[in-house]
Amino acid sequence: MSCCYVLDLRFTPQGVPVPTYAYSVLRDISPGESLRIWSPEEPTLLMAQLQNHMRHTLVWRAATDGQGYLITLHIRGPGEALALGDTLRRDHDEMDARLVRSLSLVNGGHWREAVSEVTAFDRALRAHILIENDLLAPLAARAAEEPTALMRREHDDILVQLDAIQEVCAASEESCKDLDTWLGLLAASLNKHEFREETLLFGAWERAVGAGHETLLNEVRRRLSSPAA
Repeated sequence: MSCCYVLDLRFTPQGVPVPTYAYSVLRDISPGESLRIWSPEEPTLLMAQLQNHMRHTLVWRAATDGQGYLITLHIRGPGEALALGDTLRRDHDEMDARLVRSLSLVNGGHWREAVSEVTAFDRALRAHILIENDLLAPLAARAAEEPTALMRREHDDILVQLDAIQEVCAASEESCKDLDTWLGLLAASLNKHEFREETLLFGAWERAVGAGHETLLNEVRRRLSSPAA
């Protein structure tokens, strides 16, 4: 398919949902190729749905003429470097996997291994939160004021939950059932929180950083790879 292919979502087949129609086209495009999409609606939610279907391989930006939105989209190939949003999404996925392993170990009665996994998860999540609060939130505070404020409030709540989990880990093995409860609550909180970030903030941060993207991305990667003990 040509890199100049244009998909016009203003004229979708009757009865076919827009995300379904868009995905039916995207899935046939090879990694490394690009296309343009015309959308009658602001595309953030649509692109979040397509990202999930396409395993977060989409790099996109949108511009409006007041009547619709032109989305310039690239499907990242396997050898292409991750952008800022992709790096943060991958870290979300890795933390989610650690949380799942922690719950599995607790439910299996492997207390010592569970505490070790929870400790590693705790360090990774605190590092991620610090990056978003200190490095990324100021980038688009005006453009995404309410989502940014909500993110900070949710971070505060998550840190309270992490502190409670650490108290359980420092207690006796009999507290295992409490750890299971706390991890379950945190998993529910993170599921909603991560979706809101990926939908409302990651794109805004990428657009705001502009020419400094590579420098910021290197700092984010450095901090993620070496969370403080």
